Amino acid sequence: MDPERKIPYPYQIVPYCIRFFGLSSNLLVNNEKHVIHGISITFETLRRENITSQQLYLLSASIDVVERYQAFLESSHSSLSTQVFNNCSKPWFGEYCQYSFNLTWSFDKIVRNYFSDIKLQAGNSFTAETCYTFIECNRGPSPSCLDWREICDGKIDCLNDGRDEIDCEKLDLNECEEDEFRCSNGFCIPKELFNDDPLTPDCIDRSDEKYDQKESSNFDHRLSKICKRGILIYVNNFTENYCLCPPAYFGYRCEYQNQRVSLVLQFRTVEWRTVFTFVIMLVDENTNIHSSEQYDYVSLRDCRKKFNFYLLYSTQPKYVNQTYYVRIDIYNKEKMEYYDTMFYPIRYSFLPVHRLALLVDVPIRDVATVSKKCLLKCLHGQCRYFSNFDKYFCQCLNGYSGMLCTIKNSCDCSPDSIYVGIVNNRSICICPLDKFGPRCYLKRTGCISNLCSNSSRCIANDETYSETEYYCLCSQGYMGSRCENPETKIEFLFAKTISIPQTMFIYFIYIPSISKSYSSPPADPPQIIMVSKLKFYESSSFVYFGGEFHIIFVKIHQHYYLALLRHNSTLGINISTTIIPEHRCLSIKDLFTDNIPILPRWHRAKHYHIPCQKHSNLVCFYDNDFFMCLCDIDRNANCFKFDYRPLYKCFGYNYCENDGQCHIDNSTCPTSSSCFCKECYYGSRCQFTTTGFGLSLDDILGYNIWPNIPFSRQPKVVKISTALTVVMFFIGIINGLLSMITFQTKRSLAIGSGLYLLASAITSFLTMTIFALKFLFLLLSQMSIITNYSFLLSNCICIDMFLKAFSTIGQWLNACVSVEQVFIVRFRTKFNKKDSVILEMEIFKKISFNVQQIKLICKSITDKIRKELGIMIRVTDNHPELLIESQ
Repeated sequence: MDPERKIPYPYQIVPYCIRFFGLSSNLLVNNEKHVIHGISITFETLRRENITSQQLYLLSASIDVVERYQAFLESSHSSLSTQVFNNCSKPWFGEYCQYSFNLTWSFDKIVRNYFSDIKLQAGNSFTAETCYTFIECNRGPSPSCLDWREICDGKIDCLNDGRDEIDCEKLDLNECEEDEFRCSNGFCIPKELFNDDPLTPDCIDRSDEKYDQKESSNFDHRLSKICKRGILIYVNNFTENYCLCPPAYFGYRCEYQNQRVSLVLQFRTVEWRTVFTFVIMLVDENTNIHSSEQYDYVSLRDCRKKFNFYLLYSTQPKYVNQTYYVRIDIYNKEKMEYYDTMFYPIRYSFLPVHRLALLVDVPIRDVATVSKKCLLKCLHGQCRYFSNFDKYFCQCLNGYSGMLCTIKNSCDCSPDSIYVGIVNNRSICICPLDKFGPRCYLKRTGCISNLCSNSSRCIANDETYSETEYYCLCSQGYMGSRCENPETKIEFLFAKTISIPQTMFIYFIYIPSISKSYSSPPADPPQIIMVSKLKFYESSSFVYFGGEFHIIFVKIHQHYYLALLRHNSTLGINISTTIIPEHRCLSIKDLFTDNIPILPRWHRAKHYHIPCQKHSNLVCFYDNDFFMCLCDIDRNANCFKFDYRPLYKCFGYNYCENDGQCHIDNSTCPTSSSCFCKECYYGSRCQFTTTGFGLSLDDILGYNIWPNIPFSRQPKVVKISTALTVVMFFIGIINGLLSMITFQTKRSLAIGSGLYLLASAITSFLTMTIFALKFLFLLLSQMSIITNYSFLLSNCICIDMFLKAFSTIGQWLNACVSVEQVFIVRFRTKFNKKDSVILEMEIFKKISFNVQQIKLICKSITDKIRKELGIMIRVTDNHPELLIESQ
């Protein structure tokens, strides 16, 4: 636990299995397959006794047995009724109650003592306890053998031709990118992971961290003499013993070292309130999955955490001539939808252990985004594109696998889960939020009572979080483990002499307490940047902030102002402050007229006391290069490091349209993202424009409607527009009904003009109805009352099209009336009813031909859009908006 984080790392679930060489990990020592130390109870008997799967789970039954029983309860398959649950007597466990630990020790004591014996080894001080045997190495007389860490260490250990150093020069030639750190062994890691946590090194040789292991152990080594790197278990009637090995080792005594991929993953996303599931898989060139792990991720809870685990090859040794890669599938767990996939190749196949330290930036996208044109013909699946690599793959449907999804498999995932693939003849399943288990048949109970306050969302934690069963995802304005505490609300007012800005940067500064011993220089004050956008009718702005702070600076119109300075950092109070010209921070270029501003940083810092003493009204000043300075009551300059660089990168994904700039509030744990738009552009992605004359109702009115605000508190322009729309609707409906009653008589339909006018009345009635529906939809969606994705998408595609179509048809019909009136005036008595009918038929032929042509054009345009454009509806800041991205 890192005291600065105040958030514990998730526990890592490490599978300890019987791993004999050449045999599967689910080896049954009890070949007779009958219960030894317990009683057998059939599923049918359990159901008659009203035993639930949750009760079996609490009895420490096998998770596979519990899920099979739950599947039996849900389906009542007669084939499952005869399956049994073996209720083991203490201290026995296992499918047939055939295993036991030491009788005198508790399981907790066994595990604690086992891990206390695992020490971090420095340098190359290896022992002969475990060996790497997949290289024929003559190390000398037994028990001398090769350790995998001695491969490519720059020293020949194998006497037979130095086989441990073959091909190792490729590591020396490996070049890292500018944003990467090069480990001592030649591997590369992201620079952000360098020297970030001594407890979790990212380089496999630990060269990226400084750590001093001084802990000692009081462990009794009698067990470790039997199991080299495992936990001892007894079998049957204590006549035999075996060792449960972790993934890195195998053998009867866990004495051999496995080939594997060692991963250290850290994820970043600006979708800070979304629950993701990451499925990490080791895949070969034939798309066979060798092993997999999956983690649930919420940025607010997990943004600083590192996930450490191994992925094993299904065959030991691995095939050297085959290529492997790590594939990461990302799913939106709340919507139960596919989100994205990433590709990371495994290089240097000659190494027994490949280390991958990855900082995975989740791109900002939506499942509705249409992917690039794919060249693969996936028979039972969909072609996808790796977002970080120029390569395609097939995402198979339930029960299929293979490069082109041609291999039929059995899918045993629950009906409400998502099938990902198959590994070791078992399906990989993505569970809903309230389910867990390999097949997603078991219910989570953490959120049944829903202890989260203030309309916050409860998320059931998985097994890696043992302290609490749930996590509260707080709604805006609240914080705390149960969202019971209000956040600090800060309102910013503006003096009359300061023009209201369109966008405002807000810098929160926290001054940590300084130790009295002064043994080390004080750390730079933490800084968090937030962005506030003001609409043209707003005269103030407010934000919620859940952290501690002492100072607030704001940046408006390219000028910095001191907005707030306080001695304590009390949370959960309402603060109102006014931005005044007297608190503007001047640049040193405005305060010094000589050559001081061009001096080196620390040379010019020596002169920073002069402005405070020379200008009695000066509150603060800044140096664009490094410092922000406050003038204290003694007129001395108190300077500290200030980050002037806005975070425009958004993890390398600029989702803003029309040359907008993407901004996040924190480079490590962002809680918001915003787009800075050029003039005449607006919207969460700068996708809307006010240029030109083709303004739609969305452009004119949509930006004036406030989200999450009742209609009674909406701006006057919205209320007036609603009133006018209601009046127009009733007038239009009454006019259309009266017109239809007037022109439906037989006499009116005798000539073409009567038919045109009746059709025009019907079209006008439909046009006004659709317009009223569009206005109502715009109002409800912008107020965040309607947020359903399917409804939003259907509206964006259909309503505008029908509105334009009926409006155009009405104009055509009115034109037909005018044409017939021209004929009547021109030919007078020669133009009779028969001529009117003939003219009517000719006009309808022309219109039908034009309609067919328009339908063909619309179909081609629609197909083109579907192929070339990605249509996306995104709810940002509770504002649903239509986004169209060109691919």
